[in-house]
Amino acid sequence: MLDGTFWFYYFRFFRTGLFGTLGYVAFIIPVSALVGFLTGWARVSRHRVLVWPAAVFVDFFRGIPQLIMIIFAFLFAPDFIPQPIMDRLFANVPLRDISVNAAAFVLALHSGAYQAEIFRAGFQSVPKGQLEAAQALGMRGWQSMRDVVLPQALRLSLPPLGNEFAVVIKDTSLLAAIAGAELFGKSTDFRGVLAISGFPLTWMFAVLTVIALIYFFMTFTVTRILLVLERRYSTPGLEAMSI
Repeated sequence: MLDGTFWFYYFRFFRTGLFGTLGYVAFIIPVSALVGFLTGWARVSRHRVLVWPAAVFVDFFRGIPQLIMIIFAFLFAPDFIPQPIMDRLFANVPLRDISVNAAAFVLALHSGAYQAEIFRAGFQSVPKGQLEAAQALGMRGWQSMRDVVLPQALRLSLPPLGNEFAVVIKDTSLLAAIAGAELFGKSTDFRGVLAISGFPLTWMFAVLTVIALIYFFMTFTVTRILLVLERRYSTPGLEAMSI
């Protein structure tokens, strides 16, 4: 039976890890959504100067395992930041924090590459006839994008975005590979406390169960929120193209 002392020790690790995970999620999801939206828009742009860089970006980040990119960013990102910027913006920031945040940013870019294809499919699902009708009514390009394309594209993108956001939440656990202060990493750190304090290592089963339930709760909540939004703003007969 797990006693109160065990949970007292673990709570400190759990609290740090949980707030760390929530912080990473609060950073990664908005950044990845912005990157995905802009890249998806560039993918369907009529300007070739935007199409090719966007395609290269998507293929690059979807073609390399996340763990490799995370470790690469953690080890070498500070070396790629110009020294004047380091001195001006990050003079008082520990080097390790810069490296971990760079790894989190890479996770955002990786998710943004997948979201770019989601938004691309949403944009391409809007019938061209509607754009032609908007132009016939005298709408400018940005007006037709704002009033005709965006509302429909965003509705179509909600279901796959919910799945991608759930993946982002779970992928924050990869930051444990670089000792990021997130839920899974701090909980595995607790394994050393178990050995030192004389608790059975088998009690890690309870710790991992708690972690699994927390991740399930977070992903379930996000997907349900997106499902509610999807049903609220759905348009009958409007279906997304396959990604």
